[in-house]
Amino acid sequence: MTARNTRVVRRASAAVGVAATVALLAGCAEELPTPVADEPFTGPVLTVEQETAVVQDVATVLDEAREQEDPKLLRDRVGGSAFEVRKSQLQVAKVRGDDSLVTQIPTDLSAMIVPTTETWPRVSYTITQPTENLEVPRLVAYQQQSARENYKLWSWVQLIPGTTMPNFADPEAIGSEEVAPDDDSLAVTPTEAVAQYADLVAKGTEESEYADAFELPEESQDLVMRIQADARNVREADTFDAADGRYRLTFVARDKPIAVRTSDGGAVVMGVLDGNVRLDVEEGGTIPPLTETQSALLDGEDETNELYVEYTDQVALYVPPAGSEEPVRPLGYSHVAVAAANEIPKERNTDREEPDGE
Repeated sequence: MTARNTRVVRRASAAVGVAATVALLAGCAEELPTPVADEPFTGPVLTVEQETAVVQDVATVLDEAREQEDPKLLRDRVGGSAFEVRKSQLQVAKVRGDDSLVTQIPTDLSAMIVPTTETWPRVSYTITQPTENLEVPRLVAYQQQSARENYKLWSWVQLIPGTTMPNFADPEAIGSEEVAPDDDSLAVTPTEAVAQYADLVAKGTEESEYADAFELPEESQDLVMRIQADARNVREADTFDAADGRYRLTFVARDKPIAVRTSDGGAVVMGVLDGNVRLDVEEGGTIPPLTETQSALLDGEDETNELYVEYTDQVALYVPPAGSEEPVRPLGYSHVAVAAANEIPKERNTDREEPDGE
C-alpha cells in the first residue's frame, strides 16, 4: 500500500471511529430538559441598603451646596422641582446671610417605599423622622432617569401635622408599584387629582367646583388654607383697601405627576403647582415685600405700586381606588417663593391667559 493510500485509510478509520463514538453517546445520553422561562420579577428593584445609600449620597450633596451657598453643586444629585426650590432657597440664604429658611431633609427614616418598576424613569420614596427641632416629617421622592444615572432628589413635602399616611407594601419583600399619570384604576387619575387640587388652591373651597372631592384637614393647615389665608389677610387690611389694592393669584398643575400604589389599591400622588401672586395699588403708592424670602428675592429693588411673586409648590395627595366613596386627601406640601419683581410681567410662570374681568 502506498503512503498516500495509507493516509486515506487512516483518515477513513478515524472518521468511522468518531461516528461510532457519537452514535454510542447518543444512545446513552438522557433527554435534555426543555428550558422553562422564569416567572416575571415582581419584587423591589432597590434593596433597603441601596435606598439608604441614595439618601446618604444626596444628603452629602445638599450639605455641601448649603455650606458653600452654591446651587451648581446640586446638579448631580438634585433634579425636577426639588432643584428649582433648593436653588431659590440657597440664593435667599446667601442674600440674607442666614440659611435658616433652607428646608432640612433628615436622613433618619421612618419608612421606605421601594419601587418594583423595571423600566425608567423609576422613583423611590422615603418618609423621614421629625427634624432635630421637631419639624414635621417629610415625604421625599428620588427619581432615576436611566440605568446609568444616579437617583436624584426629585420632590419633597412637609407632611401635614396629624395626617395619617396610607399603608404600603413591604419594601424588602414585595415593593410598591408605580402608578402612571393617566392610570384610571383610581377615583381620578393622578394628573386629574393634581389639577383639581390646583384649582382648589387658587379659588378656595367656596368657589372651586372640586371642593367636595377633597377632605381638607380641620385642625391643621394645608396648602389651600395657607394660600387663601394669605390672600384674605392682605385683602382685608385697611391700608390695602384704602389704596384701592388688588390681590390676584393663579395656580396651575404641571404635567406628569409621580405616584405609587398603596395597599388598598389607591395611590399617593406627588405633583407640582406653578403659582403666582400679583398685587397692585393706586399710582403713587408702594407695596413692600410681605415676607423675608420675598425681600431677599427682590434684593434691594425699589418698591413700586406693584408686587409679583412666583411659587413652585410641591404637593402630595392620597387618591382612593376607583369605586371608593372616600375623598382625595392632601398629605403634605412645600410652599416656596422662587422669584419676585416690583412689576407684574405679561408672561408668567403659569403661562395662562388672565380670566375675564381681571
